[in-house]
Amino acid sequence: MMDGKNSRKVRKSESPEEAPKAETPPAGRQGLKPKARKKNQEVGAGSEALPGVHYERDPSAGRAESVIKNNSTAESYRDDSSYSELNQSEIRNPKSEITMEVHHHPNVEKKNFKEYVLEGLMIFLAVTMGFFAETIREGISDRSKGHEYIKSFVQDLRADTARFSFLLAFDEKKISALGGQFDCFDSLAKNPRSSPCLVPLVKNSTSNIRVNFSDGTLQQLKNAGGFRLLNGDEKDSIVAYDIVARNFEDFESTVFQQQQDNIRNVYRDVSNYKANLMLFPDSGKNSDVRAPMLFSDDKAALNRYFNSLFTYRRVFKGHVTQIKKVKNRATGIIKYFEKKYDLKK
Repeated sequence: MMDGKNSRKVRKSESPEEAPKAETPPAGRQGLKPKARKKNQEVGAGSEALPGVHYERDPSAGRAESVIKNNSTAESYRDDSSYSELNQSEIRNPKSEITMEVHHHPNVEKKNFKEYVLEGLMIFLAVTMGFFAETIREGISDRSKGHEYIKSFVQDLRADTARFSFLLAFDEKKISALGGQFDCFDSLAKNPRSSPCLVPLVKNSTSNIRVNFSDGTLQQLKNAGGFRLLNGDEKDSIVAYDIVARNFEDFESTVFQQQQDNIRNVYRDVSNYKANLMLFPDSGKNSDVRAPMLFSDDKAALNRYFNSLFTYRRVFKGHVTQIKKVKNRATGIIKYFEKKYDLKK
């Protein structure tokens, strides 16, 4: 019993040096409890290192703290320390709340009913005035285009009237030459070989000249809707001229051309080949026709030819009448537009 107590006393009296030493934790983890280490890891993982700042652990505190070590001068140290103090709370609490600035719309004064009515009235007036201005502008533009159409149409009519004058002179000459058919028929009835009188009749009955109208402007007025740019009188005068011109073209392409083809066919049946060579040589120069114009003494064929020649002369007179009618219409329209728009040649 005594020995046991003495032994226990000896153990209590042992010096600290002789007492067994406690196990030393690994380097870098001294003074850190498990929870402190975990918190230190979260801090290190959730925050970013500040420039110029070195972080160490304080073993006496039992948790991770940030100690600022800066090797710069005193002034720069104070600047860095103040920067670190401002951001130390963020380092310790990385999940800090972010505040957002909210913009509030200014209070707008509400308008009364009269102001809305006034604004609506002003908008209506602005739109109405714009509509009237556009209408006036289009009216001015349309009148200008209409004037250009009239000017161009008058120039076409002047070209047509000059062509009409030439055709009238050509046709009058033909009609005068065809007037000798009566005496020629009596001469051939007595002597079929006495055929020199047929030469002027054949030359003036085997060909003709047709009218080609200058209708470029008239076609534009029809197809491009140009008639809407003209007033009533102008449109009526142009339409009336167009009707007369189209009737004349129909006459030329039907009655007149049929008679022209008929007189050629009948002449081929009664004419002498050698006489035709002298009358219409390849050189284009007419020579004296010494051969008889008629191939045979067939009086029935001769009578048929002169009947066709008589009808052709009558139709040709109608052709002249049609040309004069179109020319007079064109001349009247030219004078009308020249006086109205002061158009000079």
